[in-house]
Amino acid sequence: MIIKNPLKQTQYKSRLGMEVLPGCNLLHLTDSQRHELKQSLWEHGVIVVKNQQLTASELEEFAIKTFGNLMFGGNSFSLDPDLPPDIQSQYTAILGNPKGFDQEPPEKIYGARVWHQDKDGVPRREELDMNALYVVMLYTIKVPEEGENGQPHTTEYLDLVEAYNNLDPSYQKELEGISMYQMPPMFDRQNLDWDDVPKKVHPIVSTHKVTGQKGLYLGSWNTAIPLGMEDKREEAKQYWQDLFQTVLKRTPVYSHVWEPGDIIFWDNSQVMHRGTFYDSTKYQRIGLRLGVVDCQ
Repeated sequence: MIIKNPLKQTQYKSRLGMEVLPGCNLLHLTDSQRHELKQSLWEHGVIVVKNQQLTASELEEFAIKTFGNLMFGGNSFSLDPDLPPDIQSQYTAILGNPKGFDQEPPEKIYGARVWHQDKDGVPRREELDMNALYVVMLYTIKVPEEGENGQPHTTEYLDLVEAYNNLDPSYQKELEGISMYQMPPMFDRQNLDWDDVPKKVHPIVSTHKVTGQKGLYLGSWNTAIPLGMEDKREEAKQYWQDLFQTVLKRTPVYSHVWEPGDIIFWDNSQVMHRGTFYDSTKYQRIGLRLGVVDCQ
């Protein structure tokens, strides 16, 4: 475990990143083990199961048995004849550079490498509210030998329950009176009219559906607009950035150091995350990502 925060040098133990069910095979869990996994996820926000060997289809099978069949992806992931069939399925996205080294390194800051919550897809689903228990599973098959600056390759997580608890009581009270529109990322990339954008309103201070804990729900800088700032987009982005910088200064970052066979689960009701850079011209990364809404 790596904890990063330049403003906090004291000893710190994050609730995020707990290892669960050591020695298990996710394909052969008992009902009791599935319950244990889910309760650990709601309690800790981010959990990891290590030493797994699954195909993409088996990952889907596990997700349906454990959380339900409300998965994001649809038919958008068609089979690629240039990739092994074991790492492909209808709902599973392949992350990294599975076809080998890239000719040129990608930009360091884009998409998943900025802080965000994966609930950006929820506004497109009428039957879901923004408090839906949207869980993401990321399974690493191949891990780069190093990430940035010679350090291990990681994904970073920010605990939004702790973030709320670390705010001054007066600021907590202020935020409890503010809600935001939440929209899909396409809103920022396409020239769409406001009325044509899927969006839902959600309070900044969220109450978790299972634990009842209060935490922040921030979305991401280009998908969240406070009510009343619909026509003030630059002001809305600045408001989000100022709020997020306050949160980041007061909340340590948990970095998960990847090993092959890790499956990390995170509850987007409680955490933000971002990927970190690695040199894809020198190293290969293969990860399988699957998102599912827990149907309880």
